[in-house]
Amino acid sequence: QPSRVKRALLFTMEGNADGEAALAYLQARGVAVDVRDVGKDPDASLDLFKRIGRLAVPAVVIDERVFLGYGAHKDEIESLVRD
Repeated sequence: QPSRVKRALLFTMEGNADGEAALAYLQARGVAVDVRDVGKDPDASLDLFKRIGRLAVPAVVIDERVFLGYGAHKDEIESLVRD
């Protein structure tokens, strides 16, 4: 069966290794990822701040659930996108 999650939102910054790992994992699972670079996009920074009250990257948003960091929440994120 296809993964339940088809889309994810990733707030990150250029050179953020955990963000790159999250992106690679999600793309490998066929998830469409909207990447927002808070270092280059003021609107992305504002959006992230409104969601979590601070700037912290990477932040992975799946089904309106926000995960701060990929490595720390890898099992939970994978359970949402697992085939």
